[in-house]
Amino acid sequence: MDLQINFVLPHWFYWSVLLVLPLVVMLFVDRSFRRGGTVSGATTGGAPAAEQDTDYHPPGNALTRVIDKVSGFTGRYVAYWSLIAPLVYCYEVFVRYALNSPTNWAHESMFLMFGMQYLLAGAFALREGGHVRVDILYVRAKPLTKAALDIMTSVFFFIFTVALITTGWTFFSQSVNQEIFFFGQGYANETSFTEWSVQYYPVKFTLVLGGVLLLLQGIAQLIKDIQAFGHARARHEGSSTFAWLLVLLGIVLALYALHEVVNVVVNDYESFPLSIENSLANVSIGTLTALMFGTLMLVLVAGLPLAFVTGGLGVVFLYLVGDQFMLNLIPSRIFPMMTNYQLSAIPLFIFMAAVLEKAGLIEELFDTVYKWMGGLKAGLAIATVVASTLLAAMVGVIGAAVVTMGLIALPAMLKRHYDPEIAIGSIMAGGTLGILIPPSILAIIYGVVAQQSVGELYLGSLIPGLLLAAMYGFYCWLRGAINPKAAPPLPVEDRVSTREKLRLLRNMLAPIILVIVVLGVIFTGLATPVEAAGIGTFGALIVSAMHGRLTWPNLHAACMTTLVATAMVMWIIFGATIFVGFYILQGGQEFVQELISGAGLGPYGVLMVMMVLLVALGMFLDWVGILLLAVPIFVPLIQPLSFDGLFGLPGVDAANVSLWFGVIYLVNMQMSFLSPPFGYALFYIKGVCPPHITMAQIFKSSLPFLGIQALGLLLVILFPALITYLPNLVYR
Repeated sequence: MDLQINFVLPHWFYWSVLLVLPLVVMLFVDRSFRRGGTVSGATTGGAPAAEQDTDYHPPGNALTRVIDKVSGFTGRYVAYWSLIAPLVYCYEVFVRYALNSPTNWAHESMFLMFGMQYLLAGAFALREGGHVRVDILYVRAKPLTKAALDIMTSVFFFIFTVALITTGWTFFSQSVNQEIFFFGQGYANETSFTEWSVQYYPVKFTLVLGGVLLLLQGIAQLIKDIQAFGHARARHEGSSTFAWLLVLLGIVLALYALHEVVNVVVNDYESFPLSIENSLANVSIGTLTALMFGTLMLVLVAGLPLAFVTGGLGVVFLYLVGDQFMLNLIPSRIFPMMTNYQLSAIPLFIFMAAVLEKAGLIEELFDTVYKWMGGLKAGLAIATVVASTLLAAMVGVIGAAVVTMGLIALPAMLKRHYDPEIAIGSIMAGGTLGILIPPSILAIIYGVVAQQSVGELYLGSLIPGLLLAAMYGFYCWLRGAINPKAAPPLPVEDRVSTREKLRLLRNMLAPIILVIVVLGVIFTGLATPVEAAGIGTFGALIVSAMHGRLTWPNLHAACMTTLVATAMVMWIIFGATIFVGFYILQGGQEFVQELISGAGLGPYGVLMVMMVLLVALGMFLDWVGILLLAVPIFVPLIQPLSFDGLFGLPGVDAANVSLWFGVIYLVNMQMSFLSPPFGYALFYIKGVCPPHITMAQIFKSSLPFLGIQALGLLLVILFPALITYLPNLVYR
């Protein structure tokens, strides 16, 4: 059929939908809650559950309550935009293949919408505690020390947000229509380069508005931190001397930052006495490397969320090495990321997972696999790995997979007297399969950063992911065979007939077909990963409706879960792209390359150094932070190297090196999640474990599976065809 529909979405209709639709959805959601509507399933987040002091919650004041309400309303408002994307992408795929009428406006309207959503959601994520912090020392500090650290490190947060607002305003003002607005010289009504020609200034304005909302929420948080400090000091919960030193340091840093702000406002080409502007202009790249990454580690362990650590330090070093005009790099680094087409798959896949979870399909999935495989030795642990593999194909988010399986599978195994180490280890290892099994969120971000095809990464990671799942399952079976008491099979009286098994399997046909369709359209090239995510989300809504769970409360919960998880990921990207982008601009990439090549290591030696560094980073950094900090430096170093094979085994074709390294990186990230003492999966599972399960037991349970992951990493290095076979078969 070739009807050639030439419909182009009117600009006024696009902006009207974004403005009005959330208000309409709010009316339906609130009405449903007033009539007794409830949320199905459990809420699973993407951030690890930190051990927090729950005895005291700062009350805030009238100002903080107003700010919290503003952030809450704004977050909820933009969260409902996610409901639009599945419809738009399904429309695009339909008109392209059924009517031979592809569009540009469908893609452009959605990645611009998501870009605005990321920026405006930052304040809501901060209010909800959704921004990931590195809890190495912070979580172990006394309440007084914690509050003092929060006050002191907030200086870097405010440096980042103020710089974002001021440079974002300049960035925005250069894109407006000068006949309507009065901002001096700029582009005359800057529009996109497609036939849709949508105005860019509303999108760029969200850099300013998002920064203002984040600044306000930061002020509210600072007020609460001061209240927490006063409460802890009155109760003598920590060293008062050390805490006051931290607060004093924060005050000094804040005053000096204010001094520099006045310097920027008053002076253009000259600086005040004692100003630090341009003070590091002549330092060597080696010294700059030590300063940048040394201060990064210090502020990280102090507990500031990763996004604001990298963003704040990026601003500081832009100012120290360059000058105030170099700060305009900030929006020019963030804007391409917030409007990146590939990254818009992230909220869609998270939304798909949230909808399926609210539909109760995750619990049904485990129940089906559990009854099919429970009769085997260590059957419940094997069922957990199998269910985690299928869940990974639905979710692609590590935290959600580990927490969900911890809530469902762990009580079932402990009830049947499983060794806690086998039970916990199988959940953590199975949950981390979401890094490898498509549709992996990490693979999407890697593809964007490394300029690698996401479809090829998905195909390349499929065999390694299934191989690791099989190795996990075999290990569980072996432990059950050696010691049946440690992992007993399901009692005979609890097993079900073949007829019942088939009935259970029939209930899972819809979600299984959904996964096959999503991955199928990606692997066959019929749709991009972003379009596949849109189709999958639309399918998830249909499956949810089939199960009677497509309710307004469930849609609300899915939208809010998606918003917090996506904002966490994207704000880390925004902060890291400033920090790493500046470092590379200063010659950091060449410095690291010369440092490694000067060590006289061969290609595999260089690869080994990178693997060790990634595992080390994984002990205290989250997966997005590692990717944004390491991959832009590592990929250009690895691409020109020749990997001819080890021990006489086949090597890697030069055209496949980037793909091969990408999947090796993904396997390595699985190890980082399980690496004691700070692997994130260890804390995900701790948040859902019974109180009698100690961190020592969790650490011990991770070690065998960590060894299996190391073996898997070795296998994909020695046998590159495990990665390259499927992509070469489909794409070459």
